[in-house]
Amino acid sequence: MNVTFSNKGCKAFFKKYPHNFEEAKRKIEKAIAVEIKTNMKKVKLATRNKVNGLSCYEMRLNLGKIGSVRIAFTLEKDQAIVYYLTTILQKDKFSKALDKALFN
Repeated sequence: MNVTFSNKGCKAFFKKYPHNFEEAKRKIEKAIAVEIKTNMKKVKLATRNKVNGLSCYEMRLNLGKIGSVRIAFTLEKDQAIVYYLTTILQKDKFSKALDKALFN
């Protein structure tokens, strides 16, 4: 599974936690791979709007020292693109922030 991070929606998060970039990336890659293998049971649609023609999904996961985060990503074959990464866990606030980051 190849995971890339959108500069627009992930830059602020990694600027806040630069020393945890590699660990966070590894855990996110693993979590997405596990969800694909288990038919994405913990994954929900992040927004009804398409991102580059693809459905955008979201899930919550724990990144160890950083704590719990919520990510928004798209999938295409063996490529996942994380468009938004935040410590905002409340779904409605996350959705508003995601739409603002992606579509404004």
